[in-house]
Amino acid sequence: MSEAEQQIAIEQQVVDKVYARLEVMREQARELKAEGHGRAAAGPLTGLVERDAMVLRAAATITDLDAQEDGIVFGRLDFDDDYTFRVGRLGVRDEDREPLVVDWRAPAAAPFYRATPGEPLGVRRRRVITCSGPKVVGVDDDVLTGEDVEGVVGEGALLASLTRERGEHMRDIVTTIQREQDEAIRAPAHGVTLITGGPGTGKTQVALHRAAYLLYSDRGKFADGRVLVIGPSTVFTEYIGRVLPGLGEDSVHLRALGELFDGVVATRRDPADVARAKGDLKMVRALTELAWDTPPGAPDRLGTLRADDLARARAEVRRRCEANGVKPNAGRQEAAAVLSELLEGREIPDAFLDAWWPPLTPQDVLPAQHGRWTVDDVPLLDELAEILGPPVRAAERIPEWQARELRSGVRLPETFVLSWSLGDGWQLFAPGLATPLAQSGQAIDHNGYWAAQRWAAGIILREGHKVTGWADGFDPYGEEGFVPALEEPLPVAAAEEPAEDVYLHVILDEAQDLSPMECRMIARRAAHASMTVVGDLGQATHPLAAASWPELAQRLGKRLVRTLDLPTGYRVPQAIADYAALALPPGIEPTRSFRPGGTLRIREVDDLAEAVAAEHGTVIAPDDLAEALSALPVSQVKGLEFVLVEPADIVAAEPRGMSRLYVALTRAVAELVILHTKPLPF
Repeated sequence: MSEAEQQIAIEQQVVDKVYARLEVMREQARELKAEGHGRAAAGPLTGLVERDAMVLRAAATITDLDAQEDGIVFGRLDFDDDYTFRVGRLGVRDEDREPLVVDWRAPAAAPFYRATPGEPLGVRRRRVITCSGPKVVGVDDDVLTGEDVEGVVGEGALLASLTRERGEHMRDIVTTIQREQDEAIRAPAHGVTLITGGPGTGKTQVALHRAAYLLYSDRGKFADGRVLVIGPSTVFTEYIGRVLPGLGEDSVHLRALGELFDGVVATRRDPADVARAKGDLKMVRALTELAWDTPPGAPDRLGTLRADDLARARAEVRRRCEANGVKPNAGRQEAAAVLSELLEGREIPDAFLDAWWPPLTPQDVLPAQHGRWTVDDVPLLDELAEILGPPVRAAERIPEWQARELRSGVRLPETFVLSWSLGDGWQLFAPGLATPLAQSGQAIDHNGYWAAQRWAAGIILREGHKVTGWADGFDPYGEEGFVPALEEPLPVAAAEEPAEDVYLHVILDEAQDLSPMECRMIARRAAHASMTVVGDLGQATHPLAAASWPELAQRLGKRLVRTLDLPTGYRVPQAIADYAALALPPGIEPTRSFRPGGTLRIREVDDLAEAVAAEHGTVIAPDDLAEALSALPVSQVKGLEFVLVEPADIVAAEPRGMSRLYVALTRAVAELVILHTKPLPF
């Protein structure tokens, strides 16, 4: 049994005890609920109060146990005084009231999130426990002190092995690695912090622990979803959920790039040439034209107006809206006004406006190709949401007489209303007011309609509005009256929009691969936020990736305040890291690898398929060769031991092919075999 399997078995024993105890707690809650009902039936009326209290308490306990059961144990802390406890979603005690699991929100659990190598808070080892239901499937350790710790697995085991292999010299190096990471984790929250580092320097781990550190160092500021963590893929966000499971959706929002637009989850990337087109800032203008364009199926005639007339009308509506900062989805009233002017004041039917100027969603304007969204589509949908504005759905139109019959109480008028009151004479009501703006008294007879309308028109003129006619209507109390037609329509109150998420800190991982359009999408969410930007320019594979960090910061609408570099790598063996560094562009310093060993074999072959069949391990090939060789496409490569096929084709396949090759080379953590028929690219 391997060390990892032994440690999983140890944690499984604890998890089994926790689940057994949960069932006991459930049974106790059920008994409490039954007792509560029994008290009400057997005792005086005061028993009803006792019953309600007991039943509610029992029901809440059962609900809490059910909600928190999955993955209830997710961490362990080993302290330097040999005290150990597990951390979980809920506090659980055994029958002797000794803690089996400490609630992650309890003060005692704070070191799970706050301890770092620079300030370990008495913690020797922090262990992340990954469960699938009641089964432990993985453990991963962080060793926070220089002491030897037994049974270390995961990244902690790697660092421990480095220490053992190189003795005191390597111990110093590992301490340096941990100090660099600690400084990045604890960097001030304000402004923008850039954390750079090559493969295997722990950038992602730093990003995760920084989220935890910020939340727990200033919970009052960052709680309730005020921290947003953005990663390149859903794999990244799932990884976060395993490593820091206590940071749920109520504390930190975890989003992949393909999930940033509500209602869409995209995981597939477009080919490089398509990604280049979609990621370019030229798309803003193209999307703007689409947003104002005539929607499919719109009617092409209205009375005497034909298609050309309607096209000119639409252009005039757009001109007026843009001049006043009105977005397309709020332009219906302007559309009605323009069309009415062209038809000499005729009222425009609602049915025509519904079809000619409908409320639009981004998906209406930019349908998905073949019914599937790509990650590169998501910034375009987000941009369209900004261009269009929120859809303003026309309220269901109820005739005034029907509204009068259905309503109860006072109904505030939407415009001026003139009506007769037996005691006060003619009354003029203003929009939104239930009390009269003015009263004529008995100076005007109740049959003096024309005189009353002239009197009211004069008052309305003093309010800044010119009356051009009158129509029948109802006052706030349902009495019949008159409403004016105004030369300039009254402004329509904007519908209250749902409050958007306001983030106070945004953590951006793998930032080197963002296109200009993706940066615009993120900038909208980080407009009021400080930021932590994590990345490595050497791994930038998007064809429109920024050439420098200041350029990226400019795209995000920020200025870089502080830069922290993680120059020391501990995952990629030195032999492989040195070879991979040949693929780096000029000006980018290679990561210093302090992991010894590594096996690198490079073979020029005549027949790729035959050579691949003779090798062992996962095969990584250019995307267009992957299927033929039963290989994994290079664009999907993760941390593996593998055979890499035809580097020249990887480089030639996309504008940043050399960076793609660098990423692939640096995924190997022990052995790398390179097979090629074409000359190597370096």
